[in-house]
Amino acid sequence: MTTHPVKFPTSLFSKNIHQSLSSIAQCLFQPKKLVKMVTRFPMALNTNLVSKLCNRIFDEQIHEGDFDILKNRTVQISFSDANLSIAFSFDNNKIHCKHFSEIKNSADADLSIITADAIRLIKQEVDPDTLFFQRRLKISGDTELAHHIKNTVDTLNPELIPPVIMKLISDYQSRILVD
Repeated sequence: MTTHPVKFPTSLFSKNIHQSLSSIAQCLFQPKKLVKMVTRFPMALNTNLVSKLCNRIFDEQIHEGDFDILKNRTVQISFSDANLSIAFSFDNNKIHCKHFSEIKNSADADLSIITADAIRLIKQEVDPDTLFFQRRLKISGDTELAHHIKNTVDTLNPELIPPVIMKLISDYQSRILVD
């Protein structure tokens, strides 16, 4: 007697696995949980990566003097839904990531935003002033400094962001930050 292996309907089986994995990924990679994982990396690794990326993508704005206002000062970007704060300073014609952590530190200015809106800003899908007037982008501390940084970030050409980073951001937006 010959036995035949059981055949599963592959399209239904694949679809169910994909849905299950998507649900797990959505749970595991929500902003707060992702931050808990990333902040376990050495602080120097995170701050160096963020510094290098910022100096690369804001090279034109750096050479135009747009970040000179940040000399001897600190601006912090807080992702309110993720409990993540990233602080920046500027000196020697370089942007320096001062901290990348779950703890908010003192800064001259703070811009607070949720992750989904930050991604929409990076991809230029929304205007920062619109978010500000809708109270989805909050500014505290030195408002002149915060508005200047907000406006400088708005001049960012998304094409200057390395394609692999933009792909990760887009995938994160479409697969994890879905409503």
